[in-house]
Amino acid sequence: MTTALAFLILIAPFAVAAALSWAAHRTDSLRIRFDQFRWSAPMVGRLFEDDRDGFRVAHDVDAIRSRFEKQPFWPASGATGERR
Repeated sequence: MTTALAFLILIAPFAVAAALSWAAHRTDSLRIRFDQFRWSAPMVGRLFEDDRDGFRVAHDVDAIRSRFEKQPFWPASGATGERR
């Protein structure tokens, strides 16, 4: 009995994953394509140059970096100081 219970506990996650995968594939609700997993390397980033999202993120990071080089503090709101 103990061996059967241990076997059931060890196999249960794989059975659940297989059932979910089968159900998602059957209804086509979970669409996983190879394009979703982009190739990257440490200290380099994305390996393909046609990544539009990568260009957008790089542009945003450059804009933030240049903004903090010119003005190295976070902008304060109009209401500063203690109000009485």
